[in-house]
Amino acid sequence: MTEDEIYRRIGQLLMDEAPESAVTVIVDAELSPEDDHCRLLFDYVDGEGERDWFSPSSGEVDGIVMNSLVALGKLHKAQNLTAGLPAWNACEIAMDIVGGKLKIDFRYDETLDLPTD
Repeated sequence: MTEDEIYRRIGQLLMDEAPESAVTVIVDAELSPEDDHCRLLFDYVDGEGERDWFSPSSGEVDGIVMNSLVALGKLHKAQNLTAGLPAWNACEIAMDIVGGKLKIDFRYDETLDLPTD
């Protein structure tokens, strides 16, 4: 699966799962170091700007999001996009339902001892 295919898969899934009043879906995700489980929090913002949480329609959604993020992390490592440093381990996914745009902000383990020059 290519990076674009992974992004499209996540975006379509979030559009399909979005509550009816949602204009934006936000997922906070944190992968385990072993990539064998993931903490996912699903929120949405409605047309009035109010933020609330929601649960996806089935447990399969969690698995699809986790597997997609694991695949994306593996692609980043395989393509040498980490500059020899550990890859991201968490992210915030925002799906603009109205505009059809997906944004992922990657976060890195803040306990990493990165070299400073």
